[in-house]
Amino acid sequence: YQNQFSKNHSLLSTLYFKHTNDLITRYQFPAANPNPGAKPDTILFTSYANAAESYTYGVELTGRHKFTKWWDLNTSFNIFNAVVNAGNLPGSADNEQVSWFIKLNNSFKLPRNYSIQLSGDYQAKTLVAQGGGGGRGPGGGMFGGGNIPSAQGYIKPFYGVDIAIRKDFLKNNAASLTLQMSDVFRTRLNSTVTESLYFYQETERRRDPQVLRLNFNWRFGKFDVSLLKRKNMKGEQGSMQGMEGGQQ
Repeated sequence: YQNQFSKNHSLLSTLYFKHTNDLITRYQFPAANPNPGAKPDTILFTSYANAAESYTYGVELTGRHKFTKWWDLNTSFNIFNAVVNAGNLPGSADNEQVSWFIKLNNSFKLPRNYSIQLSGDYQAKTLVAQGGGGGRGPGGGMFGGGNIPSAQGYIKPFYGVDIAIRKDFLKNNAASLTLQMSDVFRTRLNSTVTESLYFYQETERRRDPQVLRLNFNWRFGKFDVSLLKRKNMKGEQGSMQGMEGGQQ
């Protein structure tokens, strides 16, 4: 459902349901030490296995707001329920968790052709990485690591903030210089809790470290809109001819 409330405000809402057979999940299990020269104590192996199935259903709300001439805000909110049936794996069980994800993207236009983009996202405790009607997930670039589900636990909450500052210059603002930093507060830490009848374990890893980028863009030449329209019309005519040929 999509609604344009006014010239400056719109909302897109999506209901979705996903069913996955043989969901690939992280799986840990105890076994004998394969090294005969070491102690024969049982050790813990980390591998991957197929859970029986997974269900995810929820609602995704995407809003676009232009509050002033210099401030635009895009919001994305996703609340969903995830069910992972992993009872087919020894030491695992079926699990279910209600979770939510939110992302805010602010764009500010400043004097002298400066602009700032400030975005942040938060992922609550969940069994599987967030997804929605558009397949969007947490993380990603500014001007634009995820977790693999666990058959024996859950993903801890995490959040992050990104920022970019851009300066347009030259004739018709043909060139731009952008200074961009991801994960400003170094908070995007992928943390999982794994538990079964045999053990309890917490792990942390940082997939995407803080990155500071300086990008230069130069746009030259002219884009021929009429050429694109002619190509689209030609493609539509070809499709119509193909349909007519199939009806004969």
